[in-house]
Amino acid sequence: MKKKYTFLVLLVLSIFFILINFSTGNFKLSKKNNELNHYTNKLLENINLQPDYKCLIVDTNFYKEEHLEKEHLSTIKNFLNALNKNSFILYDKKTLPKNPPYKMFLIFHNEKFVINIYNEDYVSIHTWDGYHKMDYIKTSSIPRSYNLYNLCDFLIPR
Repeated sequence: MKKKYTFLVLLVLSIFFILINFSTGNFKLSKKNNELNHYTNKLLENINLQPDYKCLIVDTNFYKEEHLEKEHLSTIKNFLNALNKNSFILYDKKTLPKNPPYKMFLIFHNEKFVINIYNEDYVSIHTWDGYHKMDYIKTSSIPRSYNLYNLCDFLIPR
């Protein structure tokens, strides 16, 4: 009887310690992030560190896709560099369309980003597997030559 009791106590304690170690060691605790440009900063950092990345543009209405050539990758970097603090907005379902007509997938060595392109005025950025809110961007102050909607429309005309 005493052996069974000792075995049961050791079993429960070892399971308890394994669960504590598993829950604190392997999972990131999500911190509340109030930055409106969290993913945009990460994307710009990845572009600067890894200039050889792949970009795929998808027309979500017709499911056409186009790989972005290196000559057009500078448009994305110029777009991100042209943003200022006033470009980042809070989500408002009245002004933003529900579904984006174009999506850009930027594939880096260790991370993937998605840029939803709603129209000439609104864009959102997030990672493929992110847990923060998307960055919503009003692009009216961006020069037309850096506008991502115009680039997508040029590469995949409707």
